[in-house]
Amino acid sequence: MSAQRYLPLYLASLLLFLSGCSPAEYKVIGHTDTSPACQLSSSICVNTPVFRQVDYAKDEMLITYDSEKPSETADAVLKKYKLRAKRSDNLDSIKTTMITAATNGQDPYDLVRSIKSNEQAVDASTSNFYSTAAVNDTSLPAYPLSLTGVAAARQRTGGRGVTIGMIDTPIDINHESLHGDIQRIELIAPGDEHNRLHGTEVAGIMISKNPRIGIAPDARLIAISAFSTNATNPDERNSNSGLVARALELAMREGVQVLNLSFAGGSDPVVDKLVLAAIQKGIVVVASAGNGGPSAQPAYPAALPGVIAVTAVDQSESIFNRANRGDYIDLSAPGVGILTTAPRNSYQVSSGTSLATAHVSGVIALLKSLNPGFNPESLNLTATDLGNPGRDSDYGYGLLNTVRALSAP
Repeated sequence: MSAQRYLPLYLASLLLFLSGCSPAEYKVIGHTDTSPACQLSSSICVNTPVFRQVDYAKDEMLITYDSEKPSETADAVLKKYKLRAKRSDNLDSIKTTMITAATNGQDPYDLVRSIKSNEQAVDASTSNFYSTAAVNDTSLPAYPLSLTGVAAARQRTGGRGVTIGMIDTPIDINHESLHGDIQRIELIAPGDEHNRLHGTEVAGIMISKNPRIGIAPDARLIAISAFSTNATNPDERNSNSGLVARALELAMREGVQVLNLSFAGGSDPVVDKLVLAAIQKGIVVVASAGNGGPSAQPAYPAALPGVIAVTAVDQSESIFNRANRGDYIDLSAPGVGILTTAPRNSYQVSSGTSLATAHVSGVIALLKSLNPGFNPESLNLTATDLGNPGRDSDYGYGLLNTVRALSAP
């Protein structure tokens, strides 16, 4: 086989390697002849494939339109583009009707471009992937959560009167230390212990009755399951923008005051609108900065304005080596070698910005319990500065400082 025929396979393998073994796929969308060899001679020129990451569901897409328009608004578009409506949801908070449609083998990316160019009555988007942001790491020693001064607030409240919402995998509701005021809303089946792992870890940090783990044990938790494990790799937990959009709408309907989003993905037109709508309703939205590493692109919804973007530090206040970096990051919190709850009445040590995010959500619940009008912006002003002086792309404003935040106006 010639070098020209081997090159696409090599480049595809290289892209998958560089992606850190993520579930993302790549599609060849063209070729380029701009290599130095092509400038020298056409006889040695090798056309290099151009790839596009397929970070969206390959068999479905989202059609959205103004919910005040008649329900038949999308029918002609569905028929014209040979789409099949799988379900329809009203996203009242953004006055939008969302149709999840099967593409019948067509590439959703190409369909979105065509519909956006040619149709006025509806909008279209791919059903983009999101993934949770925690990794199991039993090699690291667990350390107490006193790094941020949680005990000072817990002497006065356990978070009673505050409702935290979380969008994650299902949780193990039968865990011995998760027996508080918990409401589950399941958009996906609970599944096995792998499917319930990440959500159980995150829930434990926020509301576990175990004093070494739970930050706001008396807060009410509404756990909305929208993520599930990858059947071929239980350590990967994914969702798509259609499911996340439905979960966000439900969280707003349930009246949550703090919303924990321990997941990350790219910018999505529907999900982004819903997150911003939640902020406009006065909900404090806390999201993971992401575990993509220093060179990763900004993670959403954390990178949206008004969202508290949280990164992770270890017990020596050093940045988690797999954390994203960027000017969108607001706060740092413990997220490396964290003891938390796990399915089947067990406990384990995990790491990631997911866990740091849950820590911040729990502290906000404590502070809102003491002062319902608490302004979360004060967390930036009271944080312990880390890294370069002032806000920086590694630590944001610095380490969450509960003691200082207690005296903030």
